[in-house]
Amino acid sequence: MQNRRNFLTTLAIAPIVSASFPIQAFSQKTSDKIAISTWSFHNYFPNTRYGKPEFELAEWKLEKVMEVAQAQIGISNFELSSAHLASLENDYLLGLKKLAKDKGYNFIHLSDNMKGVNLARADETKRAEDFKRFVELLSVAEKLGIPSMRVNTGNPEKPDWDLAITIEQYKKLAALGKDKGVEIIIENHFGISADPVKVAKIIEAVGVNISSCPDFGLFKSEPERTAGLPIMFKHARKVCSAKFHGFDEQGKPKDFDLENCYKVLKSSNYKGWVSLEYEGPKEPTAMLIKMKSLAKQWLD
Repeated sequence: MQNRRNFLTTLAIAPIVSASFPIQAFSQKTSDKIAISTWSFHNYFPNTRYGKPEFELAEWKLEKVMEVAQAQIGISNFELSSAHLASLENDYLLGLKKLAKDKGYNFIHLSDNMKGVNLARADETKRAEDFKRFVELLSVAEKLGIPSMRVNTGNPEKPDWDLAITIEQYKKLAALGKDKGVEIIIENHFGISADPVKVAKIIEAVGVNISSCPDFGLFKSEPERTAGLPIMFKHARKVCSAKFHGFDEQGKPKDFDLENCYKVLKSSNYKGWVSLEYEGPKEPTAMLIKMKSLAKQWLD
């Protein structure tokens, strides 16, 4: 079954520019730092739709997602997918900034979803071109006042990939991000970063202005999840992706031991954002309402 990891190769780059608004003050309780990933609503966006949705499809914009999340789910904090931004033009981004200020929306993290970008290309010239796209997206995060941004490691085009190349790329991005007030984030996503041990090596080698984003769902098996999540949480401080696949007939989370993921989060003394991300064929709103309730219960 196709999922977000497989779908990345077909995604279109998303837009943005300008915007900076005051960061809200939050309680130290992790249950008060719950956000929603706009990827939860991916089937409402033609450019990120995939699989076989089991609800009546409509075409939404980011503004609609935030309106629904705030009004029906009671969450106003958002992890933005770059693919869900409608434009890179200043007018659009200034309008998004004004909307956020007027409505009380808080952009907590920017996840890159860029088509055809691979920082692990064998060709150095092409690799450098892709690197520039991440530099451009960093400026977008800065202008929107977003404090962290995911940068995917890419998938090596040759088996003997030198991890030192990846480390050097992240050193440069972390330095640029520090100047812009944006922390670089590595998620256990795909390619190199699918291995939490390699993620840890990169972060430890870079050292400054870089951290991890543990994704609950992106493991091939329960043993890998059991071993990998603590490694990812060791270096997490800004955001984690609390992915879930919906619920079974008994109302319990499907496919993997989600409650245990929250136990790992708590035992790690993690204090950052918990970004709820639904990935499944159902209409996401009801799924997120139920998951919010469970997450608060498990985090308190």
